[in-house]
Amino acid sequence: MAFDKKARNQLAKMVASCRRKLSEDITDQLSGTYGLHPDGTVLPLDKLTYLSETQMAVARQLRDLLDHYICGGSGTHSDRYEAAYNRLVLEISFTALNRLAALRLCEERGLVVECVRKGMASEGFRVFEMLSGGALGSRYETYRVFLECLFDELAMDLGVLFDRSTPQSAVFPSERCLEEVLEVLNQPELVHLWSEDETIGWIYQYFNPPEERKAMRE
Repeated sequence: MAFDKKARNQLAKMVASCRRKLSEDITDQLSGTYGLHPDGTVLPLDKLTYLSETQMAVARQLRDLLDHYICGGSGTHSDRYEAAYNRLVLEISFTALNRLAALRLCEERGLVVECVRKGMASEGFRVFEMLSGGALGSRYETYRVFLECLFDELAMDLGVLFDRSTPQSAVFPSERCLEEVLEVLNQPELVHLWSEDETIGWIYQYFNPPEERKAMRE
């Protein structure tokens, strides 16, 4: 099937929905968990006593990246903080969507086990969950580990796309957000998009307007 105007419109609508859901969720996590607020408030790390050791490392990563973006901006500190914060939210959100979409494309081509097509009911995850025997935490936590194992496996050949060592990989969608995004990706009327090689490129185009793509390159 040609990637025609109708297909592009369907994809644009899908991407807009996912971007909104992910951006809201990531903002909630940055402020509620990591003490980074849209209004410019940054809680000192010693106030985040509820964080685990791993989460504390993430909090440091996020602050370092936010500071880097602020230093590279222009205007007042308030303007630079707002631009840097928005960029951080969008980059984390895009990283999550891009990887889930890439898994869906790989799945359609038989390159990975069924993993996102049916969400937590996907055959690959059902086997993984059975073998883990509950040792990895809740069902959501187990599913996250499952997806991250796939990311790491694919990173051997597609490092830039699936490299989890980057700060943009540090915040993972919440359970509710992940379920909602997968529901959008797996709408029956969008099935044909996952067999098209152009899909991943159009997702990038629709998620990132020209000015944001320029900022990400810089």
